[in-house]
Amino acid sequence: MAVIFSAREIAEAAVEKERRRKSFYATVCELSTNEKMKDLFQFLTEEEDRHVTAFSEIRDKLPEEIRSDEYNDDMEAYMDSVVDDRLYANIDSKEFVQQAITAKNVFQLAIGFEKDAILYFREFLPYLTETDGKTVLELIEQEKGHIRMLADMEKKMA
Repeated sequence: MAVIFSAREIAEAAVEKERRRKSFYATVCELSTNEKMKDLFQFLTEEEDRHVTAFSEIRDKLPEEIRSDEYNDDMEAYMDSVVDDRLYANIDSKEFVQQAITAKNVFQLAIGFEKDAILYFREFLPYLTETDGKTVLELIEQEKGHIRMLADMEKKMA
């Protein structure tokens, strides 16, 4: 099977997804009237900011591959569609966030966003070189840690 995606491309999409989750958490913090929830989502916003930094550092260590312009255009369109999927379509909309707060499913959404990242990484593992695959496995472990943190915080808020 040909190697289609590099770990750098996957890491770049991860950075974008982390930024979107950060925006979601910041908007929850802004719109929530519950001080405990505000504090929690401020903390989560800061955690996502650290994840953006971590994923950016991993991405920046990875080599850039030189490909044809045709490949780059196709890849850019594909990566945009992966990052812009339905799960993330309204993530930073104030109306979406307010509905999540009102429906009290903010934690389930946040955990779902983190699980999406793990599924995203796992989907691409078969297409990667062994070296890039190891890097992506590191990214998966970081996301698992974030899910554990969200689950622990949800329990504390219950």
